[in-house]
Amino acid sequence: MRFTRLFGLRHAAAAAALASATLAAGAAPVLVDFSNYGSTGVHAVVASGGFTFTPAAGTIAVAANGTNCLPTCAANGSTALAVGRVGLNPPSVAPVTMTTALYASFRLTGLDYAELSNNFINGWSASSIEVTGMLLGGGTVSQTLSLDGINDGPGGGTDFETAVLAGFWSTSDLVSLQFAGFIGADDNQAFQLDNIALDVTRVSQLPEPGSLALGGLALAAAWQTRRRAAVARRSN
Repeated sequence: MRFTRLFGLRHAAAAAALASATLAAGAAPVLVDFSNYGSTGVHAVVASGGFTFTPAAGTIAVAANGTNCLPTCAANGSTALAVGRVGLNPPSVAPVTMTTALYASFRLTGLDYAELSNNFINGWSASSIEVTGMLLGGGTVSQTLSLDGINDGPGGGTDFETAVLAGFWSTSDLVSLQFAGFIGADDNQAFQLDNIALDVTRVSQLPEPGSLALGGLALAAAWQTRRRAAVARRSN
């Protein structure tokens, strides 16, 4: 009886340790800030922090502190993702979709955003950004972020705004995000994104075959020891 209880306690402890290790490898914060790009440039896709940003058509760009477009781009002192429309410098087309092959799902917890140029009235920059998340298991959630139209490029005032996110983002498990710029009903307008904060869930990893084999041997040995003890008790 004592051995049975001891074996059960050890088995429960091992299971708890395995569960703890699984949780430790699960959710974790990630910041996508495009800092892996050392300079400005136009790209077919942009990858940062384990996520890939793909435009519906054309190209997207990495802007370094607002220095690579005319009129001067909104700036925040670092690199950012520039998304826009044909004819802009850099040439790009919205919307852009953010996906990952590294994580099973993710939750949006923060986001900085801005115009591309300094005046959305001339059609160069969006007055709002529609953020749409594709949910794990199907369905979508969305929120529209308004742009203030105020920026002066490098130096001066604060060009980027920090999003006030709706409460549902913190509980929504996503597999992708789409960002689209609008002026009224007119889409494919220009904007920038930076400092996308996420809670991610890593793709579950199965134990290696060697680990499974060792676990099987340990269980077999424990069972054999228990069987011998039972035989010894009956003999006495």
